[in-house]
Amino acid sequence: LVERLEMNLTNPSPDLPPETRATVAEPHPFLSDIAVRKALSMAIDRALLVEIGYGQAGKVTCDLVPSPDAFSAKNDFCKTQDIAGANALLDEAGWVDSDGNGIRDKDGVELNILYQTSTNAVRQDFQALIKQWWGEIGVETELRNLNASVFFGGDPGSPDTFQKFYADVEMYANTFNGTDPQQYLAAYRCGGEPKPSSQWQGENINRFCDPEYDALIDELARTGDIAQRADIAIKMNNMLTKDSYTIVPLVHRGRVSAHANNLGGVKLNVWDSELWNVADWHRMK
Repeated sequence: LVERLEMNLTNPSPDLPPETRATVAEPHPFLSDIAVRKALSMAIDRALLVEIGYGQAGKVTCDLVPSPDAFSAKNDFCKTQDIAGANALLDEAGWVDSDGNGIRDKDGVELNILYQTSTNAVRQDFQALIKQWWGEIGVETELRNLNASVFFGGDPGSPDTFQKFYADVEMYANTFNGTDPQQYLAAYRCGGEPKPSSQWQGENINRFCDPEYDALIDELARTGDIAQRADIAIKMNNMLTKDSYTIVPLVHRGRVSAHANNLGGVKLNVWDSELWNVADWHRMK
């Protein structure tokens, strides 16, 4: 599982009509600027998040696909927090505090973020820390947590689902089944985003759209060589993360399991059920 921040590339403002709110018809007023997305990532101390949230069951990751090893870009660009660099980047991009209220702005738009996730003690700790770090770079953050059954429920009539994305940033974790990320990465195709015409169903949560990325989806689907597939998948991972900061990975979460001391033959396999080799289990004397 990769715990990550999802950046909304569309405008979730409640002032917009419901047929265009949080759709590609309405670009986000400040998260459309890659400098803002990158600065938000740079301000985060991922090592501290791992320490307080997951301990040995987590690792810092900068990748959407951190494993299996053959498909991992092994990026490390995000592993060191850089508050000074984030501030300098926003200054250079013209986001400054013009009225002295502590919040950066540009062309009348302030960096005010609504940051939502599911109700979960670890996630609320993450929210509090990230809000503090973003405050250090002149970004005001409102925190919101929602019942997981609602947030992940997919009810098209609810304003609070992660698919509807009526917020600027949201946080959750997911991964893919098996050892090949093709279907997982294909979720970010143009047109695959949740929208009114699809009853707010769809996998392209960020509303990301890049024809070059779509071409790589098609290329991956017709490529059989494992090494070539890995190269394509790594390019796609990078386009979503270090090249665009559309997705901001935080923690590669491990799976924790336990078994009796006298049970032998147990081998964890993160790509399958814990019972995958139950035929090899035996009692040790």
